[in-house]
Amino acid sequence: MKSKLEIYALSVCFTAVVSLVISVGIAGYSVFEILTPELTMSSYEYDRLQTNDAYRASKPLCNERENTEQRPSEEELTKQRKEAFEMEIRSEKRKGFQTLIQCMIFIFASGVALFIHWKMAKKARMP
Repeated sequence: MKSKLEIYALSVCFTAVVSLVISVGIAGYSVFEILTPELTMSSYEYDRLQTNDAYRASKPLCNERENTEQRPSEEELTKQRKEAFEMEIRSEKRKGFQTLIQCMIFIFASGVALFIHWKMAKKARMP
């Protein structure tokens, strides 16, 4: 027959393992996000930054200004689009680092809880 202490400790161990599995999965995706941000950024952002026409169409102010002002040159538009793409890449990497740090905190806390409660369950099991 299991004691209440052993049941409690094993319940916390189960919860800690579930937390570890989820955190490790999210951390793995975060590493992927840091290493290949082009693949993890939203499809909308990626698509709108691939061509000058898509970039221009996604900026409502450009369409309004086009009626009153001259459209920027292709070189200038390409420069703006590439700068926006690089900024989006940096943003995606930063988001990945932030998520990875959060996951590491969860992994550490879950690991500590698992270790402490596993020891507690072993002691409660001894006759």
